[in-house]
Amino acid sequence: MASKTKNYKILAAAKRAQQQDKIPETWRIPAESFQDATNVMDIPLTCGILDQTEVKITSDYDATALLEQLKARVWSTEQVIVAFCKRAAIAHQLTNCLTEIFFEDAIERAKKLDLEYEQKFRGDALPPLFGLPISLKDSFQVAGYDNSTGLGCYVDQPAKEHSALAAMLIDLGAVLYCKTNLPQAIMTGDSDNNIFGRTLNPRNKMLTVGGSTGGEGALIALRGSILGVGTDIAGSIRIPSLCNGIYGFRASVGLVPHGGVRDVTTPGTDIVRSTAGPMATSLRDCSLFLKTILQADTWKYDSTSVSVPWLDLEPARKLRVGVAQNDGVYTPSPPIRRALQQAVSLLRDNDDIQIIPIDLPDVKILYQDHVSYVTLPGSDYYYEQFARTGEPVVPSLETVGILSVPGTTLQGFFDLNVRRAGAAKQYLKLFRDNEIDVIVMPPAPHTAVPLDCWATAAYTGLWNYLDYPAISVPVGYVRDFDSADDLSNAQFGPEDEQVYRLYTSPEQYKDAPVSIQAVGYRQRDEALLKAAAVLDSIINRV
Repeated sequence: MASKTKNYKILAAAKRAQQQDKIPETWRIPAESFQDATNVMDIPLTCGILDQTEVKITSDYDATALLEQLKARVWSTEQVIVAFCKRAAIAHQLTNCLTEIFFEDAIERAKKLDLEYEQKFRGDALPPLFGLPISLKDSFQVAGYDNSTGLGCYVDQPAKEHSALAAMLIDLGAVLYCKTNLPQAIMTGDSDNNIFGRTLNPRNKMLTVGGSTGGEGALIALRGSILGVGTDIAGSIRIPSLCNGIYGFRASVGLVPHGGVRDVTTPGTDIVRSTAGPMATSLRDCSLFLKTILQADTWKYDSTSVSVPWLDLEPARKLRVGVAQNDGVYTPSPPIRRALQQAVSLLRDNDDIQIIPIDLPDVKILYQDHVSYVTLPGSDYYYEQFARTGEPVVPSLETVGILSVPGTTLQGFFDLNVRRAGAAKQYLKLFRDNEIDVIVMPPAPHTAVPLDCWATAAYTGLWNYLDYPAISVPVGYVRDFDSADDLSNAQFGPEDEQVYRLYTSPEQYKDAPVSIQAVGYRQRDEALLKAAAVLDSIINRV
């Protein structure tokens, strides 16, 4: 194929020129108007590209509310899609968050939906996601467009068909309009690759946007999208949700169709499997997404789906919340500790919440096993893909160290499986012995950190290893009084100290979001979402 014979620099220049051509001249912002800004969150509202109606459409609603406006014909589908295409174009110019851009196709689809509304649909007959703009991580196939995942060897190989989820979303009435950036190898906390470059954090460009679904995080933070879909094998939805101050839900494996998603790990080694899930501006949109998917016969789209109906579960009258202050491996930094303490204090003051302090057993061992699963045959397959177009390894991939993990023998693989089965029993016992409905803990030991410094995903990866659903819930930002403290506060040894020293001052981390993570038991995703909604209403008073 053509991409295998070209150097990655040639491919990158062509892809970036293609992106530029997909943004109309009238939607472009002079670079000098924002290039010196560290926080660019207000620029979509002040750059003059959006008119007042477009500002309202993209700023004032979550996806649930916007659907109501679409179905009531307050605005046409075309108006809504044009508004979000324009705002996504602005977001891309500010942060480099997009990969494939198909605004023209989206606007044409919107026009067709408007005609169908007039000629075919009546009231309740509308598809459940009628006219709703939804963005996708680059690894999802959209027919006619690359899903290169930022690797030169997959450029100029447009998908012949939609991935299972893309096809399903279209059938449900959604409008797809862009795909978003991710890291080389899809396995780091910085969304940077040699083809599309680095996505910047719109709240603080000196800090990482997170990964691997970082482009989605930046796009949603800037409201170039209000509902997007990512994938998560170690925290790739929850980490960028933390970094960008949005909601991100890691569903149990198989609930959301995953077929047609490109993974760059060695084929056949997906023992700890990637799972798809929503990223959004509200928690109820995460519920909207999952409920709509589960009610739509996922088995028709994906042979690997766990096709189960949505259950309208009610949370327990008195929620029992297990609180883990840390993971026993990395000490939370001052703003993370403060945010968790404040959240737990609010929960404890509520008569419908019972707090149960817990410790998470053996996280260091289990996280090491998780990494071993992801790198079963070693790193040769990664290097082979990079070598096809002469790509160097990006710095963030060096930081996480995944390329230096040795492969595992067949007996080693058997041993991993035995330990994983034991851990499953151990954590079930933790839930049952304490009668826990939900666990609350940090999603990471820190907020977004400086570029190329994110080194571990133990706080999130534990739940991928066990296949427990989990959601990142924003609870505020770094505050002026979140001073750095002495390194002696790092409780768990030299590796912990290395991570703990990343937090230096509230000035360096200005506007960095802080979040909590809520975790439920595997395949009880609806129960987790119901419980998380209760917690969110108390902590954020929504």
